[in-house]
Amino acid sequence: MRLHSIFSFVSFLLFSSVVQASSLSVSPIRLDVPAPSSSASVTLRNEAALPINIQIRIFKWVLKNGVDFYEETEDVVATPPVATVPPGGSALVRIVRTGAAPVVGEEPYRLIVDEIPDANRVRNVGVTVALRYAIPVFFRNGDASQPKLAWSIRTVGGKRMLVATNDGDKSSRIAKLSLDKTVLYAGLAGYVLGHSTRMWPLPAKASGARVTAESDNGPIDAALSR
Repeated sequence: MRLHSIFSFVSFLLFSSVVQASSLSVSPIRLDVPAPSSSASVTLRNEAALPINIQIRIFKWVLKNGVDFYEETEDVVATPPVATVPPGGSALVRIVRTGAAPVVGEEPYRLIVDEIPDANRVRNVGVTVALRYAIPVFFRNGDASQPKLAWSIRTVGGKRMLVATNDGDKSSRIAKLSLDKTVLYAGLAGYVLGHSTRMWPLPAKASGARVTAESDNGPIDAALSR
């Protein structure tokens, strides 16, 4: 099963160590697991007066045709797969890489944490909001190369696209993305995974020769490739 619309239910906080909405918080919001480590954990906290039921899954993360895709995997598991976080309490979720082959470069995954609505509350109240968090998880070899981004503009399916190609092993998180004076994203624009290409649609009148942005490797100020 592929999940490619997972972000329609959640917004991401760029510079915080905790994601929080309503009474459920998740920390940290990103996991970097360098070899030889093969496991990590996140903590779920419930500040509400009622228990919260949670489903936990993990998917392989790839870029296809310039956008995020999520695929089932047997190489990494998240435990427990379901949990009930008590009022004022917490639960620990462990992420374990079970694949026998060593990590080559960087392996990206997404940990998906879903709130399961309480059926009784739905019947009594009539409205419920299910929360979803998507946490980046990166397993990485010590020799993984830094991101190496090249920027260009292409026409794909009749639409002009800003394209970032990453020839490095490590992913690059892109924020505050602009083409010259045209601001494309004021906040998080997405990740350019290692050895992958990401594309963003351009407004009709957007033009320019330089891309500026912020990344987890520092500021970006790059000329477009010809």
